[in-house]
Amino acid sequence: MSKAQSRAKLESVILGLGRPLFQLVSTIYSILIYGLPLLFVALAYNLLNGSGWRWIVLAIAPMAYAAVMAFVSAMLSLPHQSAIVPGTFPRDLNCRIYFHRRLYGTCWTALYYCKPVYALCLSVPILKWLVFRGFGYRGSLDFAIYPDTWVRDLPLLSFGKGAYLSNRATIGTNIALVNGSILVDRITVEEGACVGHLAMLAPGVRVGKLAEVGVGCAIGIRTQIGQRAFVGPTCAIEHGVNIGADAKIGGMSVMGSCTRVHDGLVLPIGSLIPGRRILKTPEDLRDFVSSSSAVQNAAGPDFETDAIDHSELDQKVSQCRDIFWRGRWNMTPSHQLK
Repeated sequence: MSKAQSRAKLESVILGLGRPLFQLVSTIYSILIYGLPLLFVALAYNLLNGSGWRWIVLAIAPMAYAAVMAFVSAMLSLPHQSAIVPGTFPRDLNCRIYFHRRLYGTCWTALYYCKPVYALCLSVPILKWLVFRGFGYRGSLDFAIYPDTWVRDLPLLSFGKGAYLSNRATIGTNIALVNGSILVDRITVEEGACVGHLAMLAPGVRVGKLAEVGVGCAIGIRTQIGQRAFVGPTCAIEHGVNIGADAKIGGMSVMGSCTRVHDGLVLPIGSLIPGRRILKTPEDLRDFVSSSSAVQNAAGPDFETDAIDHSELDQKVSQCRDIFWRGRWNMTPSHQLK
């Protein structure tokens, strides 16, 4: 039996004990990740006898704890980073890929959910470099991200220079499926692109240069968003959609799977596009938009103003303002105000 075959057989035997082995290893990892930083700070404090030095140790203790925790968790993740690859895998700890994914996730979530430490790591450039490079990220580090922006599987992420990932956005490189498997794929957010608050990107999504995904959008698996494209707030874009460069999708629109929107096309607010459609011109939209949205007036960056009568709205605001100030200064009962 060759050395490679022996190693494979040994690994299969070990993985046959997947669940108890994972529980044991993950417990050891947790002790090391949370305990070693504390031990380091305590030893530094006890080894320095002078009160002045101890005050210095206390002052730098948060930074030292964060640095050691980031280093330990990143180093423990190294043996498992080779399992962070695209594909579909069974959610079974006896599966080699899933077993190592779970241990990688144990290392990452221990740091990510320790919010004061993770926030400190993001605010200090050298610690941000340590965290992202240590967990396998290889893209640009010149991007904005928040402590509550969900990311994982860092080897599968690519953020361009100046990319902006809003707080509470979900950069979801994996999806658990009801058939007991997990789908994993890369996500790319190119230079200058913006992912809005509470937006969700599914595996395989690519957001082009200077494109914007609005607040609360759901972007489906392997959807491509072209350069300078705009997806308005709370849109639902299903799987495999291709949105061309400079296209604009009005807020609260729904787009079915495998639809293609050509470059520069503008969809009004509330558009409902079935799956597998090819949209090239405004005429292609007429059957799929609300009667209150005029397709011919949709072009241009102000399409969000469709079906809003601003003159009537301004008049009502002015009336409310007059009523408020008359009541404030004249003390006139509100029911007598005309």
